[in-house]
Amino acid sequence: MKSNALEKALRTLEVFKTGQAPLSVIEISQLTGDAISSVQRNTYTLQSLGYLEREPDGNRYVLGRSCLHIGFGYLRRNKFLEVASPHLIKLSETLGLRCDLTVLDGNEIVYLARFPSKTEVFELSPIGRRWPAISTASGRAILSAMPKTECYKIVNSSEFAQITNNTVTSKKTIIKLIEDAKLNGYAFQFEEVLVSAASVAAPVFSKNKEVLGAILIGGHVTQFESSEYLDRLSIHICRTASTISSYNI
Repeated sequence: MKSNALEKALRTLEVFKTGQAPLSVIEISQLTGDAISSVQRNTYTLQSLGYLEREPDGNRYVLGRSCLHIGFGYLRRNKFLEVASPHLIKLSETLGLRCDLTVLDGNEIVYLARFPSKTEVFELSPIGRRWPAISTASGRAILSAMPKTECYKIVNSSEFAQITNNTVTSKKTIIKLIEDAKLNGYAFQFEEVLVSAASVAAPVFSKNKEVLGAILIGGHVTQFESSEYLDRLSIHICRTASTISSYNI
């Protein structure tokens, strides 16, 4: 039997996950659909526990530092992250490019780790950043490794948002890209979620042959314009994904 009070409290925290501006009680109420009185109780309790903090003006809330405890606990005991990290560090050093580890959460991919190149701005996609799976290389790589019914369920329930001018919004084209990824063993994207950024990704599998997530190589789009260079990156990413999969996580 679920707890309605706990569900409302978690719903209050959920509205902050997009990293938008600090929110007032009224704004939280509008976003959650919960009564203002209920939101007031939740924000008071969450603030007393450190999961919410007040802005200096005292009228708006942001996530508190206690949230970091939960995030750290998840990352600290994540076997996928533990196994993949040294291989991604090595791959990043070999290629001089950013290497990331991502997993699927609903219709989105989430960054578990980022190993930036020496010349890249780290703030582009910090740990925990989310993007629509259908618009990313890692998302398409993960979807390509899933049973077709599960893959299509996610595609059909996704929002085909125009994030940049280059974002693919045609369902037919996205399905074709996912099918190509299944055939080739890797997926790619060019400036679909960030202007000037491109990436290539490959899925990683568990000991039960179920997809765990994806690793990706990312960088400036000009670095990916050569088909020969993209072929080279695809070989590296597939080889590294295969090595991580061999650990039978």
